[in-house]
Amino acid sequence: MKKIWPWLLLLLLLIIFCVWSKKDSIHVTSETPTQVATTPAVTAVKHYMDYTITQKESAYALQGSFSNDQQQTSFSDTYAANSSHLTMIHTSIDATLLGEEAVTLTNKILPHFIKNYNNGKIIYSNNTLRVYGDVTNYEAQREMQNLLNTSTLSSQNNTNVIKEKPIHFYITKTLEKVDLAGTFNTQSQGETLRSKLPTSTTTHITQAANLVDNGAIAFTESILPEFIEKYTNGKIEYKDEVLNISGMVETQEALGAMNQILTSDTFTIVNNTTIDQKALAKAAAETEAARKAEEAQQAKIDAENEAKKMAEEKAKLEEEKKLSQTQVVKEEVKEKITKLLQLQNIEFRVASGLLTQKGKTTVDKLATILSKHSNIKAEIAGHTDSDGSAIFNQKLSQKRVDTVRARLIEKGIDAKRLTARGYGESKPLVPNTTRKNKQKNRRVEINIQGE
Repeated sequence: MKKIWPWLLLLLLLIIFCVWSKKDSIHVTSETPTQVATTPAVTAVKHYMDYTITQKESAYALQGSFSNDQQQTSFSDTYAANSSHLTMIHTSIDATLLGEEAVTLTNKILPHFIKNYNNGKIIYSNNTLRVYGDVTNYEAQREMQNLLNTSTLSSQNNTNVIKEKPIHFYITKTLEKVDLAGTFNTQSQGETLRSKLPTSTTTHITQAANLVDNGAIAFTESILPEFIEKYTNGKIEYKDEVLNISGMVETQEALGAMNQILTSDTFTIVNNTTIDQKALAKAAAETEAARKAEEAQQAKIDAENEAKKMAEEKAKLEEEKKLSQTQVVKEEVKEKITKLLQLQNIEFRVASGLLTQKGKTTVDKLATILSKHSNIKAEIAGHTDSDGSAIFNQKLSQKRVDTVRARLIEKGIDAKRLTARGYGESKPLVPNTTRKNKQKNRRVEINIQGE
């Protein structure tokens, strides 16, 4: 037993040595990469715009939050382009908000919305565009859906189709008393009809949605003058797309006049107007008395007209005589001036508006002729040849006639009798092809214009 213990001790020491000598060479390996513990990433929360467009009759209002002012302005511009107006009730701006695609789609559907919807509303919330409101046909509802489908944005079409019914109203007249009652689609329809009636008219107007006019209001307005003036007792009623006119008139002409204007392609018209026989007999007697009075008046008028005609003929003869005398004077003056200018042309310095001495002498003689006929008016017309530019020639001709006019006024001719106009090279007497022809075209003419 004592021999074993040394060997056991030796074995234990050997084991301890092996363990100690190999401890730095021991490695733990793995096929799986070491995972580093990290804090999970927090997903950013997206915030979107939130806005509402509300319709009340023909008024529209906007409220909500946007990322910039241009988005709100684009809505206002779309309304303006469709002859409407958008009122900003309460809006705010937050540059971090998303939703530009919703703004684009909203502007796309607005023209259809403005034209076809009643009691409508457009809401953009939670990144979804929702459309509410009433239309009168399924085509309008489908068109809105087609517009919404052009975008990938989430949308809901909550359009309600409501079939329209005709408005209902009546107007009664009892002697001078007039009443208006009815149910209209808008208050303004009733007020429009009321404005065409006497100020003393009593009214009972109510309003209901989804009622259609069909042109009945405008048509009734067209017959009201005849109705108010010619009917003693009567009624105009529009109901179930039928316009019924009843009552009494005093003459066949009044009945015929109403029949003539009762034509419509959009609704039925029934005319139950009758003639008041007592009024008809009274009217006949009045007509006979008026005829006799008219005959007497006509006889008086005929006599006055005959006397007037004779006076007019006398005045006409005197006027013709005066005109003839004026024409003679005009021709005489024209002949004198023509002879003068044939003998002595009005000369100017070359390319200038200044008269030569000879030109001054000619103008002075012209003044002598005009001074003897104080009622005669004249145009001083200046012309040039085609040498130089048209603009230069125009200005040159105007300078020359202004010079002639000024000298005539200086010589005592009333300025009101004289007009001066330069025509430049626009009215040649002969073609500007030779030196001689050009000399003829450089001229000042005096055109007699009468008294």
